Amino acid sequence: MMKIPNLPDDLESEILCRVPAKSLTKLKTTCKRWHALFRDPRFVKQNLGKSAREVMLLMNHRVHSISVNRHGIHDGVDASMEFSGKLIRLSDSKDVKVSTIFQCEGLVLCISSTTNGNNRLVVWNPCTGQTRCIKPRTCYRRDDSYALGYVNSKFSCHSYKILRLCRYYNDQKLRVAVFEIYDFGSDSWRVLDDDMIWGIFSAGVSLNGDTFWIGGDKETGFFLMYFDFTTERFGRFPLPYQSFDYEDIAVLSLVREEKLSLLNQNLHRNSSEMKIWVTNKFDEAKDLSWSQFLVVDFDKFTLPYVNSVISFFLDEESKVAVCCYTDMEDEERTKIYIVGVDLYKEVYKEVTKGSILNWPCFVSYAPNLVHIQKTSPKGKKKMREKEARTGGKLGKKP
Repeated sequence: MMKIPNLPDDLESEILCRVPAKSLTKLKTTCKRWHALFRDPRFVKQNLGKSAREVMLLMNHRVHSISVNRHGIHDGVDASMEFSGKLIRLSDSKDVKVSTIFQCEGLVLCISSTTNGNNRLVVWNPCTGQTRCIKPRTCYRRDDSYALGYVNSKFSCHSYKILRLCRYYNDQKLRVAVFEIYDFGSDSWRVLDDDMIWGIFSAGVSLNGDTFWIGGDKETGFFLMYFDFTTERFGRFPLPYQSFDYEDIAVLSLVREEKLSLLNQNLHRNSSEMKIWVTNKFDEAKDLSWSQFLVVDFDKFTLPYVNSVISFFLDEESKVAVCCYTDMEDEERTKIYIVGVDLYKEVYKEVTKGSILNWPCFVSYAPNLVHIQKTSPKGKKKMREKEARTGGKLGKKP
């Protein structure tokens, strides 16, 4: 058998960092040196973006891996969708229901609940299979919202954090909102000093470590809101259109971890148009700008009715969008279609009756080797000592 000659460590690392992450996970047991290399933050950072993107679908509280064949769709080739399997270990038990997933550069934040009402927050790398359960500072609530992001650094691997929006009724029976930050390094939650004077009208998406939503208030209407995990501050930017109509449907998505895309519908005005915009590539939110990507007039497809899109992702090369929704006129079944200027093709229809609580969601991601940081007993001891010095004021109890 031919033997591969020994290579200098730098050259070996340079070659391996170009290999897709999924292939590297199969090689990690080859030798101890490679196992250690694949966990090295510098190697992981070099390997980011070397994998082909994959798509997962959250539907009926289960997470599935799917593939949507769009090749040749404009040349008469029939599009199709396939389920490649159930992805997540949390779904293995019938007692566990995944309600929300949030993706940040290949790591997935899963919010799940059991039949007895207990909520769980788990960070999961679908490529390596690693998971980490995040314990609450007090308790998790059903109305909580979450986002996963990281501190930007040119010199080290990402330092991840979780943002939690906690809504609850206080002792005066007034509904209040509190923001909390979880730091993976210290394994601790703390309260952010920020008042919520606006509403959130879309699911969030992560780009460049920050999280973006559609926000809105009575004075300014809708806007693009973001949270910077480095400065731990909120900011806002205008949308490519202005609206004060809360019947407007606005959905955000990512384009290859490089740009944001925005889908807008207004079925309340009996409009049959769907418009999609895409941003430029930007490193900082202040450099963001919009350009129109696609306008679809559903009237030309003679559909019986048009539903509000819940989640979508774009194929820039084919200039189409893959959209999913819950059809309220057909027993809440999940349906998925591909749409372009002159194209409409349904590729999936749920066979069994759906649920009004089912909110299907696409997540497009590139597998990576990011290691989910575990807190050492030494780190926990330091945090307890810090809390003792500050009188336990790292976080206020709601």
